[in-house]
Amino acid sequence: MVNLAVLAPQGKSISTDMLISAAKKMFKRVDFIPINEVSLEVSDNYGITHEDDSLLDYDYILPRIDSKHAAFGYHIIKMLDFFEVKKPYPAESILIAHNKFATLFEAKKFGVPVPRTIYTASQKSANDIIHKMSFPVVVKLVSSFGGKGVLFLEGETAAKSVFKTLDVLKQNLLLEDYIENPGEDVRGIVAGDEIVGSFKRIAKKGEKRSNFFLGGVPKDYKLSEEEKEICFKAAEATKSKILAVDMVQSKEGSKVIEVNLNPGIKAMAKTETGKNVAEKIVRFCHNETKR
Repeated sequence: MVNLAVLAPQGKSISTDMLISAAKKMFKRVDFIPINEVSLEVSDNYGITHEDDSLLDYDYILPRIDSKHAAFGYHIIKMLDFFEVKKPYPAESILIAHNKFATLFEAKKFGVPVPRTIYTASQKSANDIIHKMSFPVVVKLVSSFGGKGVLFLEGETAAKSVFKTLDVLKQNLLLEDYIENPGEDVRGIVAGDEIVGSFKRIAKKGEKRSNFFLGGVPKDYKLSEEEKEICFKAAEATKSKILAVDMVQSKEGSKVIEVNLNPGIKAMAKTETGKNVAEKIVRFCHNETKR
């Protein structure tokens, strides 16, 4: 029997609780460690501790690092990299997955289909670029999540107003081609060389964004072989063995719009195609300790 630490934000989410409950059936010891309670030390020796326990003593660490904790979480994982502690991804994955442009850039390098996206930090360049795009246009903040910080602009007047506001707030932005669809996206969760869960998210009436934060509802959905291959390539591009991949279906096929190192699984677990997803993720972690 082996030991597991789940590294996540304080105030555990339901998804984190589900993973911990499943892990307790497979691991001898399972500890929840709040990210902001970890201490990193550089002196004559290196130290990475929570209270009096060293994180180096765990057989496997399952990080649940969200965007709010990405900066500090990066340094935690970087030190764990140095000591070769087993976990699903290296520190570099945080830099890729928590920056939407970095995600699409790396994904494209691995042959993953993505929507045309332009990254800019200037109001002037955004105004110039918008003339070369067809409306509606999707505007995203680089570190947005859960559908927040995502806007759909129907015309030039609205676009210029948004650009001006974001410039005042010193926010870089992504301009993305809008993919015509009925307000749906598809998610697949990768654990190693297996798709452990999938489903479709459907936006509430009048909303283009299907995120659950915004009222989206889950529906059974089995990934096509093409979509499975996209998920595996996205995981390779992100350098993560555990990853959620979000895709929008278009006339040209499915395209990746986002990846998530810290996916919610509560809603997915209610579908037949996402059933037992927590157990499958944890079983993968347990199997990794045997390698």
